[in-house]
Amino acid sequence: MLKVSEAKYEISYRDEVIDLTPKEYDLLKIFIHQSHKVISKSEITKLIWPEKVLKSRVVDSYVSRIRKKLNKLGHPGIKVITKRGYRLI
Repeated sequence: MLKVSEAKYEISYRDEVIDLTPKEYDLLKIFIHQSHKVISKSEITKLIWPEKVLKSRVVDSYVSRIRKKLNKLGHPGIKVITKRGYRLI
C-alpha cells in the first residue's frame, strides 16, 4: 500500500520512500487519493498545471516515469484506460 506523508512531502511503498520530483509527487498523490476512479488527462492537467497549456504528451511522460519508479519497488503501478485516462492499481 502506498503511504503519503504530507509533513515530509514523501510517498512510500513497503516502507521504502519513492524518489519523486515535486510534480511526480503531486500527481501520484492525486492517484492515491482518487484510486477508486479513472482520472482523465484533462482532469490531471487542470489539477497539476492549472495555468498552463501543455503539449499532449506531458501527462503521459509523467505517468510513465512514476510507473517505472513504482514497478522498481514491486508495485503494480498505474493502468492506462484507453481513451478515458489512468487509474492506480
